[in-house]
Amino acid sequence: MSKTRVITLMFHRVNDKSLNFSPQLFAKYLSYLVSHFPIVTPGEKLPNVPLAICLTFDDAYFDFYHDVYPLLMQHHIKALLAVPVKYIVEKTSLTAEVRLSVPYAHNMEDAAYQAKVPFCTWEELKEMAQSEHVVIASHGYRHANLKDKTTNIDQEIRYSKKYLEEKLNLPVAHFVYPFGRVTRSIHKKVCQNYDFGIRIGSALNIAWDLNRRFVYRINADPLWLNQTEIGPKLIRQLTFKYWNNRIRFF
Repeated sequence: MSKTRVITLMFHRVNDKSLNFSPQLFAKYLSYLVSHFPIVTPGEKLPNVPLAICLTFDDAYFDFYHDVYPLLMQHHIKALLAVPVKYIVEKTSLTAEVRLSVPYAHNMEDAAYQAKVPFCTWEELKEMAQSEHVVIASHGYRHANLKDKTTNIDQEIRYSKKYLEEKLNLPVAHFVYPFGRVTRSIHKKVCQNYDFGIRIGSALNIAWDLNRRFVYRINADPLWLNQTEIGPKLIRQLTFKYWNNRIRFF
């Protein structure tokens, strides 16, 4: 069995003036990652190396299509894109400038996502899904906290998968937990519909856990914003957190 360690990086926006996020800075960090580590996606066969990197992007913001997707094609690599179904519109004629102008904190407001289309459209998602560079995952239907008692769990887990598969005409094998919120019973339901449940865990993964079917992620914003290299100290910290998570199950 592979003992390859996998650090799964979690990104959201990479182009957002409200946060001083620069796509040029992100492109520089991605070049660093590609030159030092193999890039993998959940469940695929791992190379026989000490460490691999998995790239995940939450919420399917337009800047993924505008800024990240071209880089994936340039580097001949894949990334996982988690899609919150409710916020996706069919297509738009709005300019990139307008769509990128919505601050991160306001993307999911009704007036913003309908009027300015800050998320990828179905047209854009179909293009990327048909490429060799983007793996589509569900991020729920309305990006709801699954631990909230008012959340429609079936809609978030099962219906979002069905909707994505019908719109994109492809299987959707992974679920990314909104806000990282999950319980044992919720994860059991996810595993009835998906290969992996992917969550914030501030830990790396030792190979892919085919039994518990969890993939842990770390917040990558501090890394790319500070151009932080992935070295032995960080790997030790994330390995300790991995074993601590396993003891607690989550």
